[in-house]
Amino acid sequence: MKTLLLIVYFALAIPAYSQIQQYSPKVMLALETFAFLKGQSAALKKVGLQFPTLKNDVIALEKSSKVIFGRAERNIEYFLKDELNKGEFTLLQQRVDSLLNLQLKQPIQKEEYARNFLEKVRSELRLSKGNGIQKSIISFAYHDAPHQEVSDGHTVHFTTKQHPKAEKSAVLLSLPKSWSAEEGEMPAVVQQFTSHDGKGSEKILLLVHDLPSEDHDIVLNEKSIIEMVPPQSTVIRTEALTIDGLPGMMIEVEEILHSADTKRKIRMMQFMFAYNQQLYCLQGSIGPVHLNQNLDHHIKKYEPLFRLIAAGTQIVD
Repeated sequence: MKTLLLIVYFALAIPAYSQIQQYSPKVMLALETFAFLKGQSAALKKVGLQFPTLKNDVIALEKSSKVIFGRAERNIEYFLKDELNKGEFTLLQQRVDSLLNLQLKQPIQKEEYARNFLEKVRSELRLSKGNGIQKSIISFAYHDAPHQEVSDGHTVHFTTKQHPKAEKSAVLLSLPKSWSAEEGEMPAVVQQFTSHDGKGSEKILLLVHDLPSEDHDIVLNEKSIIEMVPPQSTVIRTEALTIDGLPGMMIEVEEILHSADTKRKIRMMQFMFAYNQQLYCLQGSIGPVHLNQNLDHHIKKYEPLFRLIAAGTQIVD
């Protein structure tokens, strides 16, 4: 049954019921990833039951998959239970089980197909491709502790060297592999990165400003960075630190965003340092969200990641 090789990809059809249009992109990503992981697990069990000679291979793969894949599945369940009502989550589980039973009802025609499937699972477990499904698995595996994605080595590097928006700078960042990169819309934003393969509400921005001649000798301290804060922002705290041996400052602010018909807010941690007549700002942010939403817990969850990225920033002249 060649369809075994495709069993884990039927996920895209699973959440297609009437209320799908109300879900956020992150919830949709969670639904698709949840179905993928469930499908892969069920297919592995099918192979182990039908082909005793492959049972040890299946057991080894199941054991290996618990580290990242199992953690991702658990975190997705917790996330979906918070985002969906009980009836919706129960319906999701029932639909996944129903489709899996239908897909795996017939026996696998050849052992060759089963072996090919096992090799595909081995490849997925290496997490080396950095494609859509692998990025979403990584993002949910570390949903409970985002900084561990970087500390465990699931990173990509970004450098401003020869970047058209930062030609005179040369900064190297190590960022979570599951975050999606895109060009910044504002002139000073060299690059921005969004969590959960571009579907999350957390962002990391790198901003580079050319300092005017009167500020070439700028000293970053609490007074000087607070003076940079716009009036619609509330300063929460500041902290002196070093970035690649250079003196810098961290400032945490909450800013009100105005649009035509609503007000929302965003929480930011900005890590600043000056080098070679330029001001660098690495900004980690949460939101935007409704004004009545408390972001204290959310920013504390991502603060270790933002600090880890700032601490790992390097000047690479």
